[in-house]
Amino acid sequence: MIFPRLLLVVGACSLLPACPKGNEGTASDASSSGGSTAEATTTPDLTTTTLPTTTVDASTSDSTVATTAASTTDATTDATTGGACVDCLALANEIDCVNTPECKWAGVVSYGYSAQGCQGSIASFCVAKQPTGVATALYRDLDGGGQQVLEFAYTPECLGAEWKPCDCDGPLACLCTSVTEDCPDRLEEFCAVNITEIGCSNATFKGNPVCHEFKVAPEGPFDDKCEVKQAKTKCLPATDTDKNTCTQVHYTDYPNCANQDVDPVYWRDNMGTVELIQSCGPVPTGFTPCEAMDTPDQPDECGLCICL
Repeated sequence: MIFPRLLLVVGACSLLPACPKGNEGTASDASSSGGSTAEATTTPDLTTTTLPTTTVDASTSDSTVATTAASTTDATTDATTGGACVDCLALANEIDCVNTPECKWAGVVSYGYSAQGCQGSIASFCVAKQPTGVATALYRDLDGGGQQVLEFAYTPECLGAEWKPCDCDGPLACLCTSVTEDCPDRLEEFCAVNITEIGCSNATFKGNPVCHEFKVAPEGPFDDKCEVKQAKTKCLPATDTDKNTCTQVHYTDYPNCANQDVDPVYWRDNMGTVELIQSCGPVPTGFTPCEAMDTPDQPDECGLCICL
């Protein structure tokens, strides 16, 4: 009497949505389930469209579906946007660069600094094809000595440890870039590198000239005497570097000026030595103007050593 039992099995199969054949009843693959392929089970696949609506418990369906949807969305987002970061700058040749989808071969401004002032040139590097972030200046030490300073129109990512951001402690060429920090404490060092008038005028900070060549008279320590040392030409930080006119001063208490209006005079104490500069136009940074009338707050050199 095996026929009634066979009919019972066939009848039961007809009540199910589908009868499994072979391995077709297994769970979905790893990409949709978040794990390895499972053995055949009777648990319905939540990603299929044949899920009977009568199997969902109304008391838990909202939270279960929301949790499932959220985890599926997060996985998709991570898969599409959380890829490995690519250090394009590390690709030193054009072939490797252009064969990397995230990178392209392009020109980058390279800065140098010497007695001729700031010098910019275009060098080819591997850069990001889709740049993001603000303009950035970076530098690295070179094997043969010295540093290489580059300015990018974006913010490179995933850089090697040899690259450092340009700041006030970096090489002087960092001060040539258009995106460097304000570094007032390094401006005198920045200007002093230049030993020619042309180089001094070419020393630009954020694209603006900040240095000028002055004749500096070293007048020795604070006293009532003038030194006979010859004035030295120095490239110093200055404001109004593009001006060549001034309002002259009538130094009434200074007999050497013969009661005439003369160009302004500036002074400073440089490590115990009073230095004087007479300039019409650019104003030396860090110097104090000599007053038209002698005062106790300024050195006697202001009254004795100008107009000589």
